[in-house]
Amino acid sequence: MASEQIEPVEVHAITERRFNAHVVWARGAGLLPLVKEVEWLEIKPGRVLGTVFLDLTDQDLNGAVLAPDLAGRYRGVDTIGSHTNIPDVINDTAASMVRVHRDYDQSRTQGDERPSEDFFAKAAKESKLHPRFMYLRDSPSAVAARRLIEIAMRWFENQDGSFVEQFQTTAFDARIWELYLWAMLREANLRVEQPKPAPDFLARGLEGDFYVEATTANPPPSDKVVPVPETGEATFDYIHNYLPTRFSGPLCAKLDKRYWERKGVEDIPFVIAIQDFHRELSMTWSQSALFEYLYGVRIEEVEIDGSMQDVEVPVTNIKWGDKELPSGFFKLADSEHISAVAFNAAGTLTKFNRMGIAAGMGEPTVRAQHAGRRFSNSTDGVEEAFSHLVTEDYEEGWIDGLTVFHNPSALRPLPFEALPGAAHVFEEGGLRRQFTPAGHLVTSTTTLISSSGPEPDARTAGLS
Repeated sequence: MASEQIEPVEVHAITERRFNAHVVWARGAGLLPLVKEVEWLEIKPGRVLGTVFLDLTDQDLNGAVLAPDLAGRYRGVDTIGSHTNIPDVINDTAASMVRVHRDYDQSRTQGDERPSEDFFAKAAKESKLHPRFMYLRDSPSAVAARRLIEIAMRWFENQDGSFVEQFQTTAFDARIWELYLWAMLREANLRVEQPKPAPDFLARGLEGDFYVEATTANPPPSDKVVPVPETGEATFDYIHNYLPTRFSGPLCAKLDKRYWERKGVEDIPFVIAIQDFHRELSMTWSQSALFEYLYGVRIEEVEIDGSMQDVEVPVTNIKWGDKELPSGFFKLADSEHISAVAFNAAGTLTKFNRMGIAAGMGEPTVRAQHAGRRFSNSTDGVEEAFSHLVTEDYEEGWIDGLTVFHNPSALRPLPFEALPGAAHVFEEGGLRRQFTPAGHLVTSTTTLISSSGPEPDARTAGLS
């Protein structure tokens, strides 16, 4: 009798970025060991993953093998013990991956699987679906984002039971913002919990714990939509008067919730994370308007001793139409309970698409060009233009573009070290200062190029 032919199994070396796209969601589930990963392996497409790491305590090399459990969550299925050289531990890790692949269902069964979320399971009539959800679900140009979210959703907890329905219908942008924050916190090596029913996240790390509550500036009623300004005077009025009113509502609504009176919340920093979805591509001026509203000051360029300098001009009130409200959110009663406000104009669906493409999850017929302005990689604080084709060599982190505005009156200040990859705005000597990491993203757009036909433009696709 002829021996049974066993189909060969290929183990590929992959990038850390692709490895993390599968497993970063699991890393926040417990305290992280002191290790440094040095190699990453895969039996494609994502059936079995492996990593080789250096134990920083013992200084020996080890391996770990991961596969999706029966609920689709990537978890450890084997470990490879102490080695003294990389080739040997790579070979042993790869051999273990092949064994897992050959007895796949048995090897990946954990025995404690619980049902996971499916963001794409039908939760509403087709006529009720949000246009951007349908774009994510159906468009070839969104395949990378969809595949990335399909992996992530297995770990996400549906706190209030309405996440999937709202993700598909009335609150798609707000739910994407929550997913972005969740991904960013986990990438930051934080243990992330989702308290029920609120706040949204409890992040635990070596620098201490802090809460994060997400909110968004949403579109106004159709009869109150403000057109994009076309003159310098209209632009000034739009940025300094209209946009602050879009932030004041959601921020004050969160302040009115008085989360700090809840058991446990009163003891640690509390952060509100806000995103601006009030209109398509609305983030062009959002950050400067948010800065002005939070601190009650405006940065203006004036001539002093023959040279132009930036100075702070106090702003007491904001007036737009028949609406007038106080400027300076951090000066409002009870705002001392808010440690900081975080914002990232790049925290949109397009971020998921870029991260997915960079992880090798996109369609070969779709390319993405990411262009804009960022701080240089030196420490000179100079902005520079950039334009990059998004490939598996492309580098971007979830935290890129995040700015944390610290409350100078906070009862429980948030340590800068809690989110070290972010830009930080803070008060020093009565003036606002900013620490910006090298390469910090300032503003950008993403252009999708498809070889199979025209794609939706940036506004339709919700790109930024």
